[in-house]
Amino acid sequence: MLFIVQLKVIPGQLEEATRLFKHPKIPANIVLHEFLGLLGKPDAVAIFEAPDAVTAADFTIQFGRVADVVTSLAMPIEQFKWTS
Repeated sequence: MLFIVQLKVIPGQLEEATRLFKHPKIPANIVLHEFLGLLGKPDAVAIFEAPDAVTAADFTIQFGRVADVVTSLAMPIEQFKWTS
């Protein structure tokens, strides 16, 4: 499963957030594709694969002490079933 996590740094946590974003703890069952800093809000995004939502949550929880965290499941647009 592919996930995108958006990270908005909590005021006063920029230095620690920068350190954590540069060196996150990545479990063996997580594949981190991209970890990008952004100009604007959110401050960073990460794109990663996890076998399930529980594993994804376990990975993203580490960022909660320095950032507001929003995690989304990402799917190829072809997999969406659009209805009218």
